[in-house]
Amino acid sequence: MITKLTDVIDNGLCCNCGACEGICPTNAIELQIDHEKKEYTPVIDEMKCNNCNLCYSVCPGHSVNYKQLNDFFFNKDPQDLLMGNYLNCYLGFVTDDHIRFNSASGGLVTGILIYALDKGIIDGALVTRMSKENPLEPEPFIARTPGEIIEASKSKYCPVPVCKVLKEIINSADDKLAVVGLPCHIHGIRNAEMMNKFLREKIVLHLGIFCSHTDTFWQTDSLLSKWGIEPNEVQEINYRGDGWPGNMTITLKNGKIWRIPFSDALSQHTLWINAIFRCLFCPDLTAEISDMSF
Repeated sequence: MITKLTDVIDNGLCCNCGACEGICPTNAIELQIDHEKKEYTPVIDEMKCNNCNLCYSVCPGHSVNYKQLNDFFFNKDPQDLLMGNYLNCYLGFVTDDHIRFNSASGGLVTGILIYALDKGIIDGALVTRMSKENPLEPEPFIARTPGEIIEASKSKYCPVPVCKVLKEIINSADDKLAVVGLPCHIHGIRNAEMMNKFLREKIVLHLGIFCSHTDTFWQTDSLLSKWGIEPNEVQEINYRGDGWPGNMTITLKNGKIWRIPFSDALSQHTLWINAIFRCLFCPDLTAEISDMSF
């Protein structure tokens, strides 16, 4: 069977969010890295697919129905065409100096998650860290301790399939969870919640991150090449940290540490030359369907 999701893939509209894999009831979809395109691509097992098209229903790549989402979650139309529904805008930072210094910016997402965990508002949070086994690949996971939340701090300038963990959320014993993601991740999660009451009741806090676009893995490869670093030499990579705007830090397996000022390390990011194609059409830079945006 051929799902409608193939149209999304064939037309270059996949935003790498992972919602299709996360919602598939037959485990017929797996996001795999396409090493030519340097981004994730949903791979469909046609023998498992029952053509239910839940994957297409949650996919934010082909369209985002803002009126439906706002009506469903906020019970009103967007009050602002560009920012959606909002209560107020603030400037702030976390008061823990260690968290703030080791974050991409003010550390508020990390601080709020730790606070929510400490007060019993949540049992865990869907966040992303870089994999210890494959340090150049992201690893979305459910953090259940302050230490795990801190592991997931800082920006990741690469594709991240956050929403594939929806399957784990559905099957987890946790009662209350937070989710952290870019606008497309929040779109996919909210779409899934509209169809799944269990998800809607379990996810109690949605933290969205401002975003202009996501870089493909070409961005990281080009940076490593620029400094003569082989990918298999990398032990750990941090795209942001050390204050603001901070440094990109690359730790090699031989113990050598590269610290590159953010302005030098990610100057290409501001040029969009390695952007995922779908990002060029994104109408939501402020994660306006989240509970709080940063």
